[in-house]
Amino acid sequence: MAGSAVIIWGIMKILLPFILILSAIAAFGQSSEAASATRASNGQVISLTNILGLSDCPTRSLVGKVNGVKVDGSVARFGLRSNKESRDVEVHLDRVGAEDRAVLFKDLIKKGYILRVAGYACGSNDRVSAFTIDRVYSTKSK
Repeated sequence: MAGSAVIIWGIMKILLPFILILSAIAAFGQSSEAASATRASNGQVISLTNILGLSDCPTRSLVGKVNGVKVDGSVARFGLRSNKESRDVEVHLDRVGAEDRAVLFKDLIKKGYILRVAGYACGSNDRVSAFTIDRVYSTKSK
């Protein structure tokens, strides 16, 4: 019994550094989170999710018509107007891939389009930082 314990201990001493090295490689090999675009059958971007990470700020969800799109570096800003309210929306483009960013303002965030935006409302201003944007094709209930 004592001899087998010594053998197991020797094997464990050899395996431990390899396990630690493999764990470190796996940690460094993980990719950063990216926003996920959903495309319609015609190839147009109709939804963008996972734009921001988690936050402790309260969430807001609103539906409205896009007004006044402006891009400032890696942040896009636009107004979202509905009959009941008007909010400024901020979209951080850091997680959006190059392919999706190229068509984002042609397919999804365009003046006059109706969007459903969910995001975080941090601070006292009326600005919402979007974590999900969906294109809405009809606001009438059936």
